[in-house]
Amino acid sequence: MNRVFENASALFLAHLVGLLSSGLTLLIMPRYFSEEALGSYFLAVFVTNMIASVIELGMQGPLIREMTLHLQQARHFVGNALIIRILLSIVAWGLMVGVGYLLGYPPSTLRMIQLLGLAEVINAIAQLFRCVFRAFEQMKYEAFTVVVERSVVVLVGGLGIIFHGIHIVDFCVIVLIASFVNLVLSTGIVLKRFTSLRFDLDFGVWRRLMSQALPFALGNVFNLIYLRIDVIMLSRLSPHGVAATAWYGLAYTFVHAFTRLPGAFMGAMFPVMSRSFEDKKGDFTAVYTHAFRWVFLMGAPFAVGMAALGRGIALTLFPRYDRKTIAPALSLLSWAGGLNFLTILVHTVLRAADKRRAFSLLMGTTALLNIALNVILIPRFSHVGAAVTMIFSETYLVLVGVIYISRNIAQLARVGFAIKAILVATAMGLALMFLRDHFSVWGLIPLSIAFYWAAMAILGETRWSVPEK
Repeated sequence: MNRVFENASALFLAHLVGLLSSGLTLLIMPRYFSEEALGSYFLAVFVTNMIASVIELGMQGPLIREMTLHLQQARHFVGNALIIRILLSIVAWGLMVGVGYLLGYPPSTLRMIQLLGLAEVINAIAQLFRCVFRAFEQMKYEAFTVVVERSVVVLVGGLGIIFHGIHIVDFCVIVLIASFVNLVLSTGIVLKRFTSLRFDLDFGVWRRLMSQALPFALGNVFNLIYLRIDVIMLSRLSPHGVAATAWYGLAYTFVHAFTRLPGAFMGAMFPVMSRSFEDKKGDFTAVYTHAFRWVFLMGAPFAVGMAALGRGIALTLFPRYDRKTIAPALSLLSWAGGLNFLTILVHTVLRAADKRRAFSLLMGTTALLNIALNVILIPRFSHVGAAVTMIFSETYLVLVGVIYISRNIAQLARVGFAIKAILVATAMGLALMFLRDHFSVWGLIPLSIAFYWAAMAILGETRWSVPEK
């Protein structure tokens, strides 16, 4: 078992816990909060998520990359990066609050933006220390902090909602507390297990990181715009107003929770890709093919299965809502979610290969396409139009990104796995469409997973192999 598999397994486990906790939270919240409250909550989440890109400023990838290549200088890099991030955090929180006031959100929404904005700031600082775990390829520590953070949210928040009837603003306070726990754990582990901090100002390091980060920062802003702007536009353009943000937010959050899995895998692959690309003797094509193969094998059944069972899942998880609200968006967003498995790969490859201009241009054109389609579709089709827009945006990003990578970085060594995955996933989807009206959705999900992976194993596509460093 190589280190990539160990790290990916640790992150998979942690993000699986995060996925389950997100699912439990989504189950609880619609039963105790109104559509208006949920809509305001998702609006606050998406506003703070989008502006939080200012804090990250594209620094995470270059920081991991530099520390991976120069481990002995880790504390010097982290100390200088921490100063930069604290300064940017102050600016970002001010922007979050300012945008809330400028858009005229009600006091409760503004309060949630303030609280969730602070949580984003604290998590961004904690993420800086998680970069150390990734650079040293010790993701088990990151996994531990993720599990603890999510456990605090689901246990304290969920139980508080059920037994004490807390207000949705109070739930945001719990999210803030969990982020603080995350920061304390991440900082403590880094100081105890990896390196001390060194705050010697070194503007050479600042220039070194910023020269790589700023082009990615622009791309990150565009990336978060196309992923988050839809909820903000829904609240303004949809004929259903803030209720549409609740319907779309529930469906989007449920689907997006599953993208933690490819995110965990590509997090483990990033240091390997960075080294392989820098090392002229490294086989970057083999590493890229390995990563593409696994995200495709995961994404294909997710998209098909969720689309086939979307209506049943929505009616089971959210019985208070009419089938015309959440169900259509959930079924459509499943396709965008499956494509997102591949967009995460595209992001990672461009970062590992340090293709800054290409990354920013790709994210920028995707954001423009997303905004234009939302302006056209949301007034006519509300949250369903936003879901359709997300499918087109993800499709564009994947197609253009993969074409660019194949022409300028590396080509896939083989593509047979994709054909097999599509055929098996299609067969699985057709079976689910026939069986979904006769059996429980919770029985069909494990059966479909077992069928898909058993078929792929028979076809010889479940072998784990990646070049060692």
